[in-house]
Amino acid sequence: MEKVSVIIPSLLCRYVSRTVEDILNKARGEIEVIVILDDYTPDPPIKNHPKLTIIHKGKRTGLRESVNMGARLATGKYIMKCDDHCMFAEGFDLKLKEHSQKNLLQVPSRHSIKADNWTIARQFPTEYEYMGYPYSSPRGIGLFAKKWWGEYGNNPKNTGIAEFWYKEWERADIKIDDIMCMHGSCWFMEAEHYRNIGGLFSYSTMYGEPQELILKTWLSGGRCVVNKHTYYAHMYKGDEFSGKPHEREYQLNLTAMRETERYVTWYWMTDQWVKDTPLGDWPPIHIDRLISRFWPIPDWPENWEEERDQYYQKHGIPKEPTEGYALEVKEKKC
Repeated sequence: MEKVSVIIPSLLCRYVSRTVEDILNKARGEIEVIVILDDYTPDPPIKNHPKLTIIHKGKRTGLRESVNMGARLATGKYIMKCDDHCMFAEGFDLKLKEHSQKNLLQVPSRHSIKADNWTIARQFPTEYEYMGYPYSSPRGIGLFAKKWWGEYGNNPKNTGIAEFWYKEWERADIKIDDIMCMHGSCWFMEAEHYRNIGGLFSYSTMYGEPQELILKTWLSGGRCVVNKHTYYAHMYKGDEFSGKPHEREYQLNLTAMRETERYVTWYWMTDQWVKDTPLGDWPPIHIDRLISRFWPIPDWPENWEEERDQYYQKHGIPKEPTEGYALEVKEKKC
């Protein structure tokens, strides 16, 4: 039976041991779990298991390097990455393997967890998100995953339950459906596809992971889908359900975050990866083709290409930045 290698990058999380136990209990096929501890010791500790490998990094290098390290260690045909505070449906691994194809990125339906009692918080899953328009802010940041409300996006006149889950209900019978963006807390693909697209860049410790994998897959001629035959649940970071906060147990560098956001926006919106990456026999797809694939997109104006060019011209950033510019931006974020 073909193995699934589950990679869990972890930093200062009290739920990582529970996540590991949940995966091992819910999987029904051959599986291995690889936990990459980013220079910390979990409390409570993770229990030993013959299908579990724990790597203690002696230096904190961030999520991206942890995922890449886990992928290098993985022995399965498939790899799945998940956050260190997630729970899963029984047999999730079999449902994902069943629908796997070459150059396909899958995301299970996503629920939220009530972390205190490890139960699902909402009745309905989130399955459809889009990339936010990046040039609505004077800082030129964006491409964040946003919930796709309504038929064509967010309708401010109706923000009720029917509007919020409109696409989930309208397309409920389509069990494997194309998606423009993902949350990033769980994804599944063949290990070969991860290697073909070059894994994750090292330009930032964590920001931009879901956009990078989604865009590398779509722009290389692959496909990204939600698989509604199974689900996972992600810990809600807030106090909506329990009255207690469950934010990250560490602080992110705000300056590094903003620099990363700007770089990510520039890199993908000006097709740098398609230009610089030897794709072999893959048919390169430029960002305008991807945007057209999901058009109309909430918040995106008809003249988005014109606004993009005007933004870079206004801020003295050419659409075709020099190598020196790219390296300068990378150095600010690392």
